Amino acid sequence: MNRDSVLTAMSSSIILHIEDKVNYFGLVLKTKDEGLVVARPEGGSPGEQHPGSDGPGAKPILLREPCDLCGGEPKCAKMCPTGCITVVD
Repeated sequence: MNRDSVLTAMSSSIILHIEDKVNYFGLVLKTKDEGLVVARPEGGSPGEQHPGSDGPGAKPILLREPCDLCGGEPKCAKMCPTGCITVVD
């Protein structure tokens, strides 16, 4: 998704963060050898309250430290009701 793409409002979501891509705007997916995806909008740092867009459904994003896969047993993958979240070696 690049900066010209349209984002739709979601009540809960997983944001992909791709640090390698220069043309991406705030959404980045970590590379396969670095592990799980992590949310980190452009210009923010972990622990910083980052404002969302100025739209009516805008919500601030509190940045977190990168995922450690819950010590080897990722809870998000276990709890995903549709099985969409998987961890691949």
